[in-house]
Amino acid sequence: MGFTVSTSSRGGIVGKIIFSGFGLFFAVFGCFFVRMAWISLLETQAMQLWVETPCTIVSSEMQDAGEDYKLVLSYTYAFNGQTYTAERYGSEESYTADSVGEIDQMQKILPPGKQTNCHVNPSNPSEAVLVLPAVKGGFAAIGFTLIFPAFGILFATLPWLAGRKKEKIQTEPGTKTKKRSGKWFLVLFGAVFTLVGLLALKPLFITPLQKTKDAKTWNSVPATVISSKVKSHDSDDGTTYSVYIAYRYEVGGVEYLGDKYTFMGGSSSGHESKTEIVRQYPEGRRFSVYVDPANPSESVIHREFTSMMLLGLIPLVFSIVGIGIMVAGFRAKKAKLDTKQAQEQIVILKGTSPAGKAVGLIIFTVIWNSVVFLIFKSDAPILFHIVFGFFGVIMILASIHAILSNFNPRPVVEITPGNIRPGTSVAMRWRTGGRSDRIGKLTVTLQCLKITTETTGSGKNRSTHTVKTPLHETILLETDSQKEIAQGTLQFPIPGEQPPSEPGHDGGIRWQLLFHGDISRWPDLKEELPFIVYPAEVIRDT
Repeated sequence: MGFTVSTSSRGGIVGKIIFSGFGLFFAVFGCFFVRMAWISLLETQAMQLWVETPCTIVSSEMQDAGEDYKLVLSYTYAFNGQTYTAERYGSEESYTADSVGEIDQMQKILPPGKQTNCHVNPSNPSEAVLVLPAVKGGFAAIGFTLIFPAFGILFATLPWLAGRKKEKIQTEPGTKTKKRSGKWFLVLFGAVFTLVGLLALKPLFITPLQKTKDAKTWNSVPATVISSKVKSHDSDDGTTYSVYIAYRYEVGGVEYLGDKYTFMGGSSSGHESKTEIVRQYPEGRRFSVYVDPANPSESVIHREFTSMMLLGLIPLVFSIVGIGIMVAGFRAKKAKLDTKQAQEQIVILKGTSPAGKAVGLIIFTVIWNSVVFLIFKSDAPILFHIVFGFFGVIMILASIHAILSNFNPRPVVEITPGNIRPGTSVAMRWRTGGRSDRIGKLTVTLQCLKITTETTGSGKNRSTHTVKTPLHETILLETDSQKEIAQGTLQFPIPGEQPPSEPGHDGGIRWQLLFHGDISRWPDLKEELPFIVYPAEVIRDT
């Protein structure tokens, strides 16, 4: 005769539909971008067959395109006895860069009258490009855009495959339960967050900080302001502003252009502060810039560390959140009672190794202290050195503690029987593996915990944390006897008035044995060994 405990989740189907709808929406838009990248790749492959033809640069003009700068070119060439004029540079109509100095360098490479080669479309000779776009760039674009529909499909299907709906829990011996796969979604999602944060950290913080350090050896060169203004940048979040100062300088008899005020690019709010800086650099003013002796085209006005550079640490938050999501995914438990324990006469409880925690801490410590090292090498204010260095030391100590914990003795516990219910008695036998003689005092506690997930705050200040509320605690053993610490047996009852185990994605009821060992001058042993207490009564399956 079959017996089941029936559970349900209010609004579960609606949540799945909403989640899947979002995923499908994301996938459709991703396919649109994949299609655009595919068309671009086909065009690029076709252009590889265009005929290389001599040409002459007619004009080369730099233009301010707002956010960027572009070099507008025109060139002439002869094909099949006819002369043509074209303006296309490569994959884009014009050569584009975010620095006036880079445009200036390209203008020196392609001045009017320069003899070079272009590539002509044989089926339409009036169409030509100066530089053939690379095919590998097209494949890279397709690979990148495929990420969006892939994640969209993942979002759309996982709610139905992960078994999030709390189905009937079978307790009759011989039945099988469905494993929860939702944790792998959390791991994958967290990995993406972590990777995005690490990839963004380099250009936004590490590179500017490294440039600040390198610029200490750059040469001071006289320069003249040719243009200065406050640039406005409009977006959905409002208007931000940036300092724009273009200048001319000379190195080794060669004239260069530059417009880099600091190594930290981007824009921010605060129009007045930017206006005050621009007022100090009116057109025609003579001042000094710092020039890279190895690459005279690279220069900067202000080479010192600025507090604005700390904004580049924001991606680190994504990595921290991503690591947290991954840890939560790996630690996720099944959302239904596992019936396997009930079928066993002897159940072995083994503690989990803290290796995962140690690896996570080590990775985060290396990332954090790499940033600290760069800050120490820069001219950042002493307060930043102290604060970032302090947390760096804390992370090192935490990593050492986690590493040492891996070498602690580990308890292996056997309990009998496996079909444990409130009011029944349990026999326990334990053996402490490793150097159990290092433990000065061992305490074993029976615990019944109510696990809840609480959310505080709202909007951007919203945070979620897990709360463990003890419903029952009994100290089963407290000894300093090395013989009992190494191994022993005892019998204990499961109080009949306490609730059975109750699984759940956001909490539930957990029964466990807590082994705590005091170890002198070493991280203490703390091992939580959960087990299942089944309901005393079950609902007949109708």
